Amino acid sequence: MAISGAREKPRMRNVLVPAGIACLFVAVAAAIGPGVVWGDTVQYLRIAYMLQGVSENKAWLDAYTLWCKHPSFDYKGTLENCISTTMAGHGPFIGYIDRNVPYQEIFTPRIGYPMLSIPLMHAFGDRIGLWIVAVAATTIGGLVLVRILRIAGLGVVSSTVAQFSFYALPVSLPHGVAMLAEATTLTSALVMALGLAYVIRGSNKRGLTWVTLGLGLVFFFKYSSTLLLCLSFLVVCLGLLLLRQYRRNRQIRFAAFLSGVALILSSTVNSLLGFPGLSHSLQDTFTDHFRLPPVDDPVVRLLQLEWHFLGRFVAGLPANATYLAVFLAGVAGFVLALRSRRFRPEIVVTVALSLYGVLSVVGHPVHSQAPRLGSSLWVGIAVGLGLLLFELWQRRRPSPFALSESTDNSVPPSKDG
Repeated sequence: MAISGAREKPRMRNVLVPAGIACLFVAVAAAIGPGVVWGDTVQYLRIAYMLQGVSENKAWLDAYTLWCKHPSFDYKGTLENCISTTMAGHGPFIGYIDRNVPYQEIFTPRIGYPMLSIPLMHAFGDRIGLWIVAVAATTIGGLVLVRILRIAGLGVVSSTVAQFSFYALPVSLPHGVAMLAEATTLTSALVMALGLAYVIRGSNKRGLTWVTLGLGLVFFFKYSSTLLLCLSFLVVCLGLLLLRQYRRNRQIRFAAFLSGVALILSSTVNSLLGFPGLSHSLQDTFTDHFRLPPVDDPVVRLLQLEWHFLGRFVAGLPANATYLAVFLAGVAGFVLALRSRRFRPEIVVTVALSLYGVLSVVGHPVHSQAPRLGSSLWVGIAVGLGLLLFELWQRRRPSPFALSESTDNSVPPSKDG
């Protein structure tokens, strides 16, 4: 009985600690409350209303009204003036481009977030309903991240630091609680990452199930993320295979194969369903959301914009010294883990989510949108902070506590695959 009780304590700790951190995040999010209604939120509101049978004109009116009540910038005019001017297509900030048909086409297939929000919108009001879905998705995302880290062999303390960092960094606050599809999309991506972690560990059947579910959810919430996400997973898996110790690892090869298949499948499905692709996105970027005529050289202009963005990004680094320090600390955690040979290949799936954030900004290098589009960069950094703490602890004083962490790192491979 004593042995059984001793085994139960770590199991309870593995459940209660992540749950407690998740509850703390929910409490903080609730204290902050729902934020502003963003321009893209208007599109999701329009979709939610039309899914309920509301006419298109009424859907726009209700969506604009909610934005005018909680605008995303400091608006000094009256509510009535805001509603009338936006409905007339004259601003004050939105209203100019929202009803351009090519621009609407980018959002219309993203039915997941508004559809999931509808019951909560009925129960708590439109704004609160959208916000609850975002907070719930981010909370679940943090718990999925913990599961990935446990599969990768991280102990309770390291996983807790990573989970806490995930909730505290911009991936969750503020972007994960905004009334946008970012939270649901990222959590879906984490589900896919969980599946690939299982595959790398050796649990092929379970991994394939989670990969399929995650990819389907990403399509449901934000189809435009599938290509870059699958490409990110493929790149990091191939990168692992370049390292001598993993070159002949069959499971990593299988994970790379699955990522490649998912990439091809995503491209095929997007094409068959007629979803807007890269060309449409580039035209959106360079025609002010289709207010201007199409450009003949979007790729050339994208390269020019990349250079301009890089200059502004570098110039802004001193003002973001804290975030830069956190980023470097996260990278240092991965470097130290690799050097100490305590790095487990399953953890590379979290790096893929950071790469996805980088590629998202590269594909749309608009400086004002970069923090939101690149917010998943902080997933890998949160994990790196957990690794850094563990590595520093191991180097300072190998105590029984550290030995317990090390023991937790030896997770036996599953036999279900």
